[in-house]
Amino acid sequence: MDQKILSLAAEKTADKLQEFLQTLREDDLTNLLQNQAVKGKVAGALLRAIFKGSPCREEAGTLRRRKIYTYCIQLVESGDLQKEIASEIIGLLMLEAHHFPGPLLVELANEFISAVRGGSLVNGKSLELLPIILTALATKKENLAYGKGVLNGEECKKQLINTLCSGRWDQQYVIQLTSMFKDVPLTAEEVEFVVEKALSMFSKMNLQEIPPLVYQLLVLSSKGSRKSVLEGIIAFFSALDKQHNEEQSGDE
Repeated sequence: MDQKILSLAAEKTADKLQEFLQTLREDDLTNLLQNQAVKGKVAGALLRAIFKGSPCREEAGTLRRRKIYTYCIQLVESGDLQKEIASEIIGLLMLEAHHFPGPLLVELANEFISAVRGGSLVNGKSLELLPIILTALATKKENLAYGKGVLNGEECKKQLINTLCSGRWDQQYVIQLTSMFKDVPLTAEEVEFVVEKALSMFSKMNLQEIPPLVYQLLVLSSKGSRKSVLEGIIAFFSALDKQHNEEQSGDE
């Protein structure tokens, strides 16, 4: 089946490829992708072919693309893939994000946010996609259903970032989550959301994790909130110094 898909994808038009993919069940494609990816075979070429035969201008193509995209995220998070294969899949998913319509980008972003808040990420590799999805969403000018209202892409992005920053962050992903926002266009208010969240995590981090987090915050502060970042860092180390002095006095 994989050779059939690849040969049809090599043709100039995608008509026959689309027709063939429509005859398959979703489970057929996901099982095929998993088998190829776990064996370290032509998963990238197969994934490109499936996306080529799943155009967003057709509902069936959009739904198939969405299903495959989500499945690939789960596959990357599973830890079952070789590092090179996982990186290749993530790279392809990054390229495809901008082809998604606004409503599906909102769904994908919400899935990531739920995974972060619920602590269900396995290795965090797929988090590389979230800034791409948020950036793509911000370019959508049409009105999108969000919650009980209707927002454009930029407004949806703001609400999603607010939701992400108001929820739980697993300690092991704090540095990665803070770092990823340097690749997302942010308003001053959105930067403040992220800075406040990252600073609130200082007390929950191991001491050796603080320097890389400080670095990521300083990089992020180039987008705004530099005073808040510096004040937060100084306040944390002042409190740490005070605690150390008190403990030392107690020992004496």
